[in-house]
Amino acid sequence: MTDPAPTGRVLVVGLGISGIATALRLRRAGWHPVIVEKAPARRSGGYFVGMSGAGCAAAERLGILDRLPDRTPHGHAQYDIDRTGGRRKGLGFSDIPGGRRKLLLRGDVEKAAFSALPDDIEIRYSTVPTHIAQDAEGVDVTLRTITAGATTPAGATTTERLHVWPPVGHRRARFGDSRLKRQQIQGHRKGKTPGRGLCDLGFR
Repeated sequence: MTDPAPTGRVLVVGLGISGIATALRLRRAGWHPVIVEKAPARRSGGYFVGMSGAGCAAAERLGILDRLPDRTPHGHAQYDIDRTGGRRKGLGFSDIPGGRRKLLLRGDVEKAAFSALPDDIEIRYSTVPTHIAQDAEGVDVTLRTITAGATTPAGATTTERLHVWPPVGHRRARFGDSRLKRQQIQGHRKGKTPGRGLCDLGFR
């Protein structure tokens, strides 16, 4: 499937798994993500992750499932050790019944997702947002480049114009007054608005 041409810029803070996944989906929805990451480079490594069911389905939707390695040890035995030091053979990850599953490192997921990012997505390392101001047409984001070795964000500062949808006026036209919606949400939590879920309510 060919990704649609981007129609606006959107800021994604953090180049971890969730940030990369968010940028991937936004790009496919027609946005042009700008990713800012506090670290000077992409991090790697991490703990083991057991992926199955919903995790595999999410990776497939992102288009990265086939890029993920499987570190499940085959032909090995796992043992449970009690408090006295005795051990008995137990069940390992490969013994879990069911559909597809993978055992991998957190860094494997991040690497696979990163490799799926289109080349035109802008990534800025050593950068943090320090101020966000919104009006009816979009958002002004002040970004600061972190000086190497600094313990606090310091260095060059730039202000970027990022447009978000729907603008404030459109949200009011579509969802109505935000105070009313908050009252409806509070009423729903108290059981006063039967038949409406939180997903049906609009937020400003």
